[in-house]
Order: sequence, then C-alpha cells, then structure tokens
Amino acid sequence: MNKTLLSIISALAILPVFSQDYFNCGANHQHQQLYTDNPQLEKDYKQLFLNGFQKSNDSTVFVIPVVFHILHQYGNENITDDQVRNQVDILNRDYRLLNNDTSAVIQEFKALYGDVRIEFKLATVDPFGNCTNGIEHIYTHLTNQGDDDSKIHQWYRQNYLNVWVVNSIGSQGVAGYAYYPTAVNNEGFWRDGIIILNNYIGSTGTGNAFRSRALTHEIGHWLGLPHVWGSTNDPGVACGDDGIADTPISKGFNFCPTNTNQAKVCDPTIVENYQNYMEYSYCSVMFTKGQIEAMRSILQGGDGGRKNLITADNHQATGVDLTTPPVCKPIPDFNATSRNTCIGELVTFKDWSYNGPVDSRTWTFQDGSPATSSDANPTVSFNSFGMKTVTLTVSNAAGSETKTFEGYINVTNGFAEVTGPTNFDLESNHVNWFRVENPEENEARFALSSGTGVNGSKSFKLNNYKNVAGAAPYSADYFYYRRLGGSVDALITPAFDLRYSQNVTISFDYAYATNTQSTANMTEKVRVLFSRNCGKTWTPLGQAVTGVDLLTGGFASGYDYKPTQASEWKTITRTFPASGLDENTRFKIEFTASDYSNNFYVDNINVTGTLGMNFDASVAQTLNVAPNPVQSGSELKISYTAENEPVQFILRNLQGEVVMQTERTEQNQLVEFALPIAADLPAACYLLEVNSINFRKVIKLVVVK
Repeated sequence: MNKTLLSIISALAILPVFSQDYFNCGANHQHQQLYTDNPQLEKDYKQLFLNGFQKSNDSTVFVIPVVFHILHQYGNENITDDQVRNQVDILNRDYRLLNNDTSAVIQEFKALYGDVRIEFKLATVDPFGNCTNGIEHIYTHLTNQGDDDSKIHQWYRQNYLNVWVVNSIGSQGVAGYAYYPTAVNNEGFWRDGIIILNNYIGSTGTGNAFRSRALTHEIGHWLGLPHVWGSTNDPGVACGDDGIADTPISKGFNFCPTNTNQAKVCDPTIVENYQNYMEYSYCSVMFTKGQIEAMRSILQGGDGGRKNLITADNHQATGVDLTTPPVCKPIPDFNATSRNTCIGELVTFKDWSYNGPVDSRTWTFQDGSPATSSDANPTVSFNSFGMKTVTLTVSNAAGSETKTFEGYINVTNGFAEVTGPTNFDLESNHVNWFRVENPEENEARFALSSGTGVNGSKSFKLNNYKNVAGAAPYSADYFYYRRLGGSVDALITPAFDLRYSQNVTISFDYAYATNTQSTANMTEKVRVLFSRNCGKTWTPLGQAVTGVDLLTGGFASGYDYKPTQASEWKTITRTFPASGLDENTRFKIEFTASDYSNNFYVDNINVTGTLGMNFDASVAQTLNVAPNPVQSGSELKISYTAENEPVQFILRNLQGEVVMQTERTEQNQLVEFALPIAADLPAACYLLEVNSINFRKVIKLVVVK
C-alpha cells in the first residue's frame, strides 16, 4: 500500500476493454471535467486504497443479480438471449476460477491467482415484481450513441448490476467502460452499470472467444479495480501502479508477450502481470489474490450500493435465489424488411419477441395475403392502398401477450399520384399525400402547422422542442435533450411520374434553430433521398447539410422556436437525374437530430423541370373532368384537345383494380365525351388515370350515392 504512484490513481474511470490494437478512450478529458465539477471523487477513490482492504479467507460465494439491456435497431446488435447466457457462463467461469487456461499462467504468478468467489445470475424478477429472464430488448437510436445517456431503463442499481449492450460507443476505439463504485454515489447513481459493444459479449453470435472476456475486465472496474498499470488508461504510456500489493508496477500491454523477458519493462528483474484480467493483452486468465481481496472488500462496502446486491433479501427480491428459474410469458416485438411497399409486393416480417420462449404465435395483417399466420417470419403482400395495422400475439404456458402497430405498413399504388413537375405550397389538400416517418413513435415528429411557414403560411414542423424546465431530476424528461441526438425523422412526398421531364430539381424552404451557442455541439443533418420502388429502398441525393450550415434562426434555447421573418428561411436544392425509370419516384426529407436540436420547418416543396419534347402539351393544358364528386348512375364529362395519339382513360379503386376503362382515338381536335358511372358503383374515392404515349396524369375522383 505504500507504492509510489498510488497518488495518481484516478477517482473515476471511463475505461476501455483490452484490445489487440492500441486505442484511445478519451478518459483523461472526461476525468478532468468531472474532477473540476467534484474534486471529492478523486479523494473518495484514493481513500479506498489508503484504508486497505478487508482480509477475506472465508468461502462465502457472493451472488450478484444481473440484467442485460439490449439496445438495438433490429440489426446484428440485437443479440440473442443465448449469446447473453453464454456471456454469463463465461463470467462465472472466470470469477470462480473454472477456466482451464490457468495452466498457462507463468511460474512467477502461479501462487498468486485465485477464486474470486463471486457468481452472476440473471434476474428472474424485475423492479416491478414481474417475471423476467433478466434480458430486455429495447428499440432505440441510442444504441449508436453508446454513452452514459444511453443508459435507459436502468433497474435499481442497489438490486441489479445493469449491463447495456450497444451497437457503437461514442469514444473512438472503446469496446466498453464502467465506473468505480465511488464515482456513482448519491446523484451519480444514473451512471452506474456497464456499457459494452454487442460483439464483445460472449463467444457465440456476434461475439467470439477472443473478445469474450471484455465483460470480465469491466466488472473488475465496476468492483473498484484499476488497470494493472494504474490510471493512465492506455497501456504502454508509462510505468504505473494499481495500488494492489501483489501486482507489480507495469507499463501495460496491448499484446501478449511471447516470453517473460518481453514482460520485464519497468524493472528488468520483475516480470509484469500481463496475464491479468485488468490488462489489454488478450491472454488474460487471472485475478491476483490481492485483487480478489479488493473486489470482495469493496463489494461489502457502502459505495455505489454494492453491498445490498449480495444480501439474502435482495436475492429473494430479484429471484436469483430460485433453484430453477421460472418460464416467463413472452413479450411480443417484431419488424419488417420494409415499412413501405407497393400493392401486391412481398414484405417479410420477423418475430423478435423476448422474455420467454414462444410456443405459439398469431399474426394478423390488415388487408394482407395471408391475413393471418403462425410462422415466425411470414411473408405477406397487401391488397389495398393505405396504412396497414399489424398485430402479433405470442404465447407459452405462462401466458400470452399481444402487440398491435396501427399504420405500421404504408402500402402505395404502383403508379404516381403526380405527373411531371409540381409545386406544393402546403396550403391545399394535397398535403394529405405526404407521409411522416417517426420510427421510434416519439413526440418529436413532423406535423402540419399553421402560421409557421414562409409569409405565415402552413408548413411541416418537426417538433424537437420540449419544455423540460420542471422535469423531475433524472426522469425521462430530465434527459430529453441529452438523448435526442441521433434520432431520425422524415417527410416523404407523393410519387412523381418524371419519365418525360428534363432538368429536374427538388427544392424546399426550411427554417431551423438550435439550443446551443457552441457550433462544435451541432451534429444534426438534413438529407434528401429518393426511391423508385414505393419507399422500400432509398438513395441519397447530393450531400447532407450539417451543423452550422443548417442554421437559419440562430440560437433558440428554452423556447418553442418559430420563424417570424423571411430572413429565417433558406432553400435546399438538389438536381435529380430523371430517366425512363422514374414512373413512380418519391423524395424524402430526412432530419437527424443532435442533443441540442430545436424545431425544424419545411415549406414550399417543389419539383421543377421541363417537359420532354414529345409531351402531349394540349392534353395537359386542356384536360377537364367534371363534376367531381360525381354521383353513381350519372355521367362524368371529360374534354381535352387531342394531338396525334390515342388517349386511354382507366378508373381504378384504391386497391388498384380496374373498375372501367375506355380509349379515345381522335387526333388534332377538341374531344368531348361522357364516361358513364355505373349505378352500382360503391361510393368511395377512385383514381382516374389519363394515359397517352407521352402523357400520364392521375386524378382523384370521388363517387357519391
């Protein structure tokens, strides 16, 4: 305990797991900020070592209840429960000295490694008394943020060790991190737990054996252990000390030495403990007896609520005292290969249900073919236009649960609503042709707003602002802006037929303000994309507008931003290379928020260009259809000026089925005729297609009784 470098032990560690490559976790910057805010943190951690550790030769095995929160967006990061259970097995192997590779421990440390006598069990009772398998799957963009603010759904840390599994971590090169117990006392409770990449969990699935001890390492930090080289946080920087008596001063290793001479770095007579779990060497197989004393002593101390974890009362409350864990009823969850499709095209759904095994399931698809299914991953087509509801019920012997997504699938006709260049000032009913994407179903979403557009007109408003002034500390609203960054919302236009258009551009006016005065904090961006296949896939159109370049309204902290002057509007324009493939093209305006985003407004969405040389201009300019609405059993009067090609008229219902059709062959003259509307035609909205070789227009027609 009198080692010379004890004084530089960090009070708080955001600590990367060991890696075969050297990387920087950026911990020093975060340490200094936290020390500035609360210098006592450093003193508290030092005091643990200055007081010494309780000698513990007893055979008591401490059991820690664990919950894994899998943060995902239905990608590979949504790891299986089997991968998590494999990781728990690895933890228990390492902490109970059941790993066979201790035979590789070099002679200098054979007498120093030991059984930590700590075991980990997945909780079987959640904080609300419900049955759980100790693994929850949460759809959230925060899987890509991977920082303290991603620690959502924290279960009471005095009852559970929380582990968050994510797709990426903000600090470059970091695979996971944990805080010392002294750093999460009192108001620091919300930071407690471990955050780690999905491909560092277990040895199966996205993980592998090579990386599978990352969580062993991080739990060492969570139980108070520093790296063996101390608090420099990066191996190979300088010789340092961890404050543990039986681990030599070390410079640290991000490789596995091939002989002990390579491990004599700080003192040519002393071999360093490169096989320690608190190393980065990737050949870690042991904790020393001194580290074991430290972890067991800290676990029984008052810091970070650790000592309550191992009590009999807590084991009963969390259900880890059960010999046989119960089977819980499953919680339904699902996604689809695309939430946008054309009538009649196939969409595959995937059952992502969790918490318990699924013995049976029932899917229901509105206007779907099939309408129901019991398959795990059914493939479905939809027979009509519109937003379709999908329901999944999953069951086992413990019970059943149902999840319904209203308007989950957007089904569109395979033809365009708009022919050629068109301007949308958002004042007409055509705004109903636009669609909003809000994948997380949260409050920040596009909606039509009056009096907020250019010159006080209507606009689409993405409402990022939320009044959180009165939010309870550490509540969801308290963290609202800190967790806003990375969320994506979009506005999708109607479909355009641009086959006969040239020099096409899409443009829109926008207004935007931020909640931060620091441009370095601005990470938001706006992209324009297009789709030729009913929105199943999207292609970016030009570069994104990002950061300070996006600003029009400046700094708007603490209030619901609304543009009030023409100078607060800018225009984004993108050139679109229209071709013969563009019979059914949509555009998407996509906004990715930062933690400091305020409201984003869109107005005057314009698709401009010139019509092709062979376009039938007379039909386009003179076409007249009346009356609209039209009564069933009457006639629809149609007139136009024909050029030198026939014109086809097709009336379809919203399922795309042809109700009636006719073709006119007159050329170079005024054409007037009546289209009979059958008396038995149901009252509804229909689509009248007007087609010639070089012209196409779709008119919404309402039939009434």
